[in-house]
Amino acid sequence: MSFVRYFTGLCLLGMVSAACAESYLTIDGFGETEQQAAKDAKQQLALSLYSNIEVEEETRQVNKDGKVISEYEMRSVIRSLPIDVPHLEMVSVNCETSTCHYQFRVNKTRWIASLKQDVAEHHDIISDYLPLSGKQWRDVKRLGNIRSDLISSEQALIILSSLGADEIALPQDKQSRLIRHVARYENGVQISYRASNDRFAAQMKAALTESSLASAHGDITVYLKGNEQKGKRGKQFVAKQTLILQIFEASNPGVVVAQKQLSAIGTSPTSTDSALELARQQIIKKVQTQSIYSLLD
Repeated sequence: MSFVRYFTGLCLLGMVSAACAESYLTIDGFGETEQQAAKDAKQQLALSLYSNIEVEEETRQVNKDGKVISEYEMRSVIRSLPIDVPHLEMVSVNCETSTCHYQFRVNKTRWIASLKQDVAEHHDIISDYLPLSGKQWRDVKRLGNIRSDLISSEQALIILSSLGADEIALPQDKQSRLIRHVARYENGVQISYRASNDRFAAQMKAALTESSLASAHGDITVYLKGNEQKGKRGKQFVAKQTLILQIFEASNPGVVVAQKQLSAIGTSPTSTDSALELARQQIIKKVQTQSIYSLLD
C-alpha cells in the first residue's frame, strides 16, 4: 500500500527556508528497486486523485474432458486517469524489510502551473480550428485530434480539481462550451454507409448506422466490405475476420480518399463458424465502443 501526503516546501525535511512557500506532495512507494517503487508510487497517486470501477464481462468456449462448455466471467477493474507525474524526486529509502520503502515528492505548485498551461494550449488549438472546419475528409479526420485534445484537457481539469487548484472555474466553463461546439459540428457532418453483399458488411452497416447519426446522402460515404479466412491450428479451429472501410467524399464520389482495416482472430475447439463468430464479436465491440471518427483516424 502507498500513501500520499501534502507538505509545504522543504518543511518535510525539517528545513525552514523561502522554499517552504511551495507546496509538495509526498508519496510512499514499495519495490525492490527505486524504479519499481516509483512506478508503485505513481499508480497510487493516480488512484488517489481519480479512480473509476468498471465491470468487464467475458464469455469463452473451453474443452474440458472432451466436452465443450461455455464459461462466463465477470470481474471488476479499478481504472485511474493516465496521469503523467512530472519530476518525481526521491526523498528517502528504507530497506529494513524484504521490500524497500521509498518516499518520493513532487512539486505540487509547479505541477498545477504545468496542468493549467496544458489546458490553455488545448483550448487554444480547438478554438482556432473550429471556425475553419469544413465537411471534407481532411476536416472530419481532424475531429479525432480535436476529441483527443478535449479528453486531455478534461483529464487535466480533473487532476487540477483533485489537487485543490484555484482559478479553474473559467477553464471548466470554456471546456463545457468547446464540448458543445464540437458536438454541434460533429452532428452537422452527414455520413452515409454502404455495404457490399457479404453478411458481415451488412451487419456492420446496421451497427454503425445505429451508433451514429447516419444520412442517406452524406458529406462522407463509408463503404464496408468483409473478408474472412478459416483454418485449423492443431486441435483449434481458427478464423480471421477483416472489415474494410473505404471513405468517399460527396464532391468526388468515385475516388477513395482513405481506407482502414479492422481485423480480429477467433479460436474455437468446435468449428470454424464458432471461431469466426468470436472474431466478429471483437470487431463489433470495437465499433460499438468508439466513434466513427476514432475508427477512421
